[in-house]
Order: sequence, then C-alpha cells, then structure tokens
Amino acid sequence: MTTKEFNFFEYHSQITQDNIILSYKGPLTDVLLAEFSRDIRLKLQQESPKIGKKVFAIFMELAQNVLYYSKEVNHFGNQDKVGTLVIVQTDDAFKLITGNLVYKDAVSRLVEKYNTINALDREALREYKRKLRNDPQGEESKGAGIGLVQVALTAGGPLEVKIKELPGEFAFYALFVSVPKNGVEESE
Repeated sequence: MTTKEFNFFEYHSQITQDNIILSYKGPLTDVLLAEFSRDIRLKLQQESPKIGKKVFAIFMELAQNVLYYSKEVNHFGNQDKVGTLVIVQTDDAFKLITGNLVYKDAVSRLVEKYNTINALDREALREYKRKLRNDPQGEESKGAGIGLVQVALTAGGPLEVKIKELPGEFAFYALFVSVPKNGVEESE
C-alpha cells in the first residue's frame, strides 16, 4: 500500500495527458458492463489481439470486484453499486484503475491480501490460486480472492493499491494494474 495520500486532482491531471480509453464513475450494472466490454474488446483487438485479451480479462475481473464489493450504492432505482473504472493507454502500457468505497474495518484485510499477492512469484501465485479454490469462502467473498490472483497472473506484475480514509465508516479504495505492451508473459 502506498502511504502517500491520494490526490484526485493530481491523478485527473495525469490521466488527461494520456490516451483515455474508458473513464466512468457511477452506478454499475451487468448491462452497462456488457456495453463497456463490447467497446473495449473492439478497440483493443484492433491494436493487438494478444494484449487486448489480457486488458479485457483484467478489466472484467476488476469491474466485477466493484460490482460485487463496492459499499457505495445509487439511491435511485435498483440500489446499484457505484464505482470508478478507468483504462488509460500510455506509450508502453495499458493502465487499468478501479475505485470504490469499502468499510474501514476491511482495509487491513485488503492490504494484507495485496501484500501476499505482490510477494509471490508466478509459480507461487498459481499455487496460491489453487489453495484459494479449495478454501471455504468468507461471507463477504464471491470468489475467495481468486480474481485478484488471476489479475496479478494475467498482468504479470504487481498490483498497486491506494486507500484514503474518509470521514465516517468508509475508505476509498483504488486499485492500479499495468499491462505492458511488449514482453508480456502468457497468463494462466
């Protein structure tokens, strides 16, 4: 976890300098994710089918995490979960960023999970994924963290997490994943 406080305005200034493929903040639904995925797949397959598949797979895992675990809900209509999804293209990588609210009491577990994932090499990640498949799922989990391990395997690099505590019971949780445009390993 990065200890530097997250500055949204600095972040926004940074991403406006890059090629934004997707930037969305709001309620998420399965229908909306299907639309995003169709557009992303079409855009990225034109540039590089191999890297496009990786970026798409990571996007879907991260978007589903927001859809399942965000503690912010839209108070109109169906109480849809709310989050932020961003894909930025730089000269050498695609950067995927998601953000959503989490309960403050979940922060230490999240940080521990990311520290574990980031400390493992590729083979150890595969073993950890097999172990998670066999462990009983927690009441809050829909996949025992397997998706995050798969994201690390697919991206071939560390996951970066930034958490900013907010007043009250929530914290804003942002996850950053980079997919290099060259030298990408095959995912599991």
